[in-house]
Amino acid sequence: MSVHTHEMTLSGALAEAAVLVDGQAYFRLLYTPDAHSTRPAELDHEVRETVLPCALADPVAAEDLAQLPPGALLTVSGFLALPDTHHTDLRLVVLTVDAESPEPRPPVTTRPALRLVRTHARTHRLAATPD
Repeated sequence: MSVHTHEMTLSGALAEAAVLVDGQAYFRLLYTPDAHSTRPAELDHEVRETVLPCALADPVAAEDLAQLPPGALLTVSGFLALPDTHHTDLRLVVLTVDAESPEPRPPVTTRPALRLVRTHARTHRLAATPD
C-alpha cells in the first residue's frame, strides 16, 4: 500500500530532459520556494532550492514533456508518493503539467537592420593581385 500526501501544485524548472519509459515521462523538477529565507530552526543554512524526482503517466503529455529543453518552466500538480519500502524512492506523481511559454519579446528596434546610403562618388573595383 502506497502512502501519499494531499494534492499540491508546484512551479519550477525542468532540471534535465525528461526520459520516456513505457509511455511514462520521468523527470526532475527544480523547485525554489517563494520565500527564499526558509530556514528550519534546527539548521544553520537556508533552503534555496530542491530537486524533486517526478513521474507523469499520461502518454500524450509525456511525449510533449520529452520535447522540452532543460530549464523550461513548468507548473505541475500531483502528490508526493512516500516510500513504502527501502527499494522505493520519494517521488512526485504528476497528474497535470503545464509548460509556461516564455513571453514573446518585442523587437529591440523598429529601424531596419541595414540602411542603404546612396553616394555620388564612384567606387573602383579592386582586382586580386597575383601572387
